[in-house]
Amino acid sequence: MIISDRINDRRITRDWRVLCEDIGERRAGTPGETRAGEYIARQFTQAGLSGVHLEEFPCTSLRSSRTMVQAHEGRRWRTVPSNTLVGAPGTPGGKPVEGELVWLEMPENIGRFGRGSLRGKIAVIFGPLAAHVDQHRRLMAAAPAAVIQVDDRLPFDWCKSDGVYPVWARLHGMPVTVTVPYMTAWCWKQKGVRRARVGVKLRQISAISHNVVGELPGTDPRAAEIVISGHHDTQCGNPGADDNASGVMSVLELARVLAGRSRRRTIRFISFGTEEQLSVGSAAYVRAHRVAVRRVGLVVNFDSVASPLGHFQMWCAGPKTLAGTAAAALAKRGVDVVVKPEVTPFVDNFAFNWAGVPSLWFFRPNFPGGRWQHHSQHDTLANVSVTVLGQLLRAVAPYVAQLAAAPRWPFPRSLPPVQQQEARRLGRELFDLR
Repeated sequence: MIISDRINDRRITRDWRVLCEDIGERRAGTPGETRAGEYIARQFTQAGLSGVHLEEFPCTSLRSSRTMVQAHEGRRWRTVPSNTLVGAPGTPGGKPVEGELVWLEMPENIGRFGRGSLRGKIAVIFGPLAAHVDQHRRLMAAAPAAVIQVDDRLPFDWCKSDGVYPVWARLHGMPVTVTVPYMTAWCWKQKGVRRARVGVKLRQISAISHNVVGELPGTDPRAAEIVISGHHDTQCGNPGADDNASGVMSVLELARVLAGRSRRRTIRFISFGTEEQLSVGSAAYVRAHRVAVRRVGLVVNFDSVASPLGHFQMWCAGPKTLAGTAAAALAKRGVDVVVKPEVTPFVDNFAFNWAGVPSLWFFRPNFPGGRWQHHSQHDTLANVSVTVLGQLLRAVAPYVAQLAAAPRWPFPRSLPPVQQQEARRLGRELFDLR
C-alpha cells in the first residue's frame, strides 16, 4: 500500500471528536489541556513512536473571568458582549473604570501616544494591538484606564478570544485590555458614543503546561532530523476544531502512516502547549534543547488547515529551493499552495526559525483576515472538513517520507540572511530569546 492510501479519514474523525467533544476547551494550564496531552501521548505510543513523554513548562492560566463593558448611549448605560485578553490584568478590585473614549486607528495613530495623554481615558484600538515593543511602551506611557480592542479582521457581531504577549506583560506591563465585537464598535461610532465603563474580575494563576514529544528514530544518527508539529491548546470559549485540533490530527496521522516506513533520518513529532499565548511551549522547547535543535533540518508545522472553503498556504522560512521543491512535490499530488516566503512569529515553528532552522507552516485561510471563525464559538467540528485535511496529508506524507529517506539533504539548513535577521529581532522583542 502506498503511503497516501494509509491516511484514514475515520481515524482522524475519531481523534477529532475526542479532542473537541469529549475534552472540549483546552486552555493553557487547565485540566482540559492536560487531558489532551495525555491522549496525544497514548496515540503516539500506539502508533509505535519511541521515547514518548510530556515535557512540562510554566505558563499563565486563566481560570475564571468576568468582563463587563458598558457604553453610555443617550441617557442609559448599555452592556455589550466582551472578553478579556488572557495575560492582561483586571481592573482594580474588579470594579468598573469609567472614562471618555479615545479612538485610535492602528498603526497609523501610534504618534498620538504621549506620556500620560490617555490617563483616565479608555482607548479604543481599531486594528491590531501594538506589534513592536516601542509602540507598546508608548501605549503604557500614555497610561489609559483601559484598552478596548476591535479586531478589524473580523467584521462580525460576536466577540473573539485572544491573549497578550507574555514577555511584554512581564517586562513592560500591560493595561487592562478587552475585546468587543466589530459591529458593536461600528454602532458606537454611528451613534457618537463618547463614554464607556470597563470592569474585569479574573483569576489568573501560574500553572504547568506541557509539550508532547515522540519520535521515529532514523538509521543514521548524524543525519539532519525532521520535526512535525502542531499545538493542542485553545483559546477560551471554543473547542478549537480548526485552531488547532486540525494540526494535532495532522501530527497524529502522519506519525501513524510514517511509522511503517524505512528512513535514514529521525522524525520527531511534537504537540505543543500554550501556543495561544504566543507559542510559549515551542519557545520553551527550543530553550531546553538548544544543542539538539541544531540537528533539525526542517520543521513542518500544521496550524488551522481544515477549513472546508479556503486557500492552502505554505509559509516558508528558509531557502527558495525548499519552497520550490516542496510546492512542486505537493502539486504532483493534487495540492496547489500559495507560497508565502516569510517569517512570522505567530506560530510554533518560529522559535526554531530564531535558532536558524528552516520551516514550512501549512495554513488554510478562508477570509481576508485569516479565518472567519477565528478564536470564536464557531470554531467547531461543524466548520472543518476531514476531506480537505485528508487531501493535504495525502500530499505531505510522501514528501516527508522521501525527505526522511534521502541520502543527501536537498537544501541549505539555514535561513536567508534577511529572514534570519528578522527572526532574531522578533525573537528578542516578543519572546526574549537570546
